[in-house]
Amino acid sequence: MALIAPDLTSGSGMEGMPMTHYMGLLAVRQPWNLLLFMALPVVLAETLAITELVMLLARRGDRPAPGWVTKVSHWAGLLAGPVWVFIGLHLLITAVVPLTVHGGWRGPADVIAFLSYLAGGLPLLVISLLEAGLLGRSEAGRRRLHVAMVAVFLVVAHVAMIFGMLDPAVMGYTPTAPASTQHDMGSACRA
Repeated sequence: MALIAPDLTSGSGMEGMPMTHYMGLLAVRQPWNLLLFMALPVVLAETLAITELVMLLARRGDRPAPGWVTKVSHWAGLLAGPVWVFIGLHLLITAVVPLTVHGGWRGPADVIAFLSYLAGGLPLLVISLLEAGLLGRSEAGRRRLHVAMVAVFLVVAHVAMIFGMLDPAVMGYTPTAPASTQHDMGSACRA
């Protein structure tokens, strides 16, 4: 089927297409915003997910997970919460509040993408609190909550990515001015 299907990689693309603020955020200040707002949190979350799987599978087997896996998971968990607190506060102050006050949102897809992205910080903050020993009464309870928070993060992060990559017009957004290919989050927030 892949050989007989029409070329799905050609055609009209992003030229002149309005972009969600989520994608605009990742597109400006290359590569720094992509590294800070996508790579760093995703690497931490994926590290947590992979090490969690290794530890869960090791518990079902006859030997524990290697000590370095547990340490990597612990440090990724400790770091994930503070990273998201910084990202969340920064984006609330510089994007969410100005976009809301000035009516700058580009329809439902834009709001869903951005708020889902920010919601991803809550499970990672819970993981940091678990790793710091500030949440959970028993080891088994902490483990269950840890696994659940990794799963919640993965779901909301994927919701953010899906809606963030969507053309906002698909969900009813109509740009008031011709779409620009330049995506400056600062000017977009003040619009």
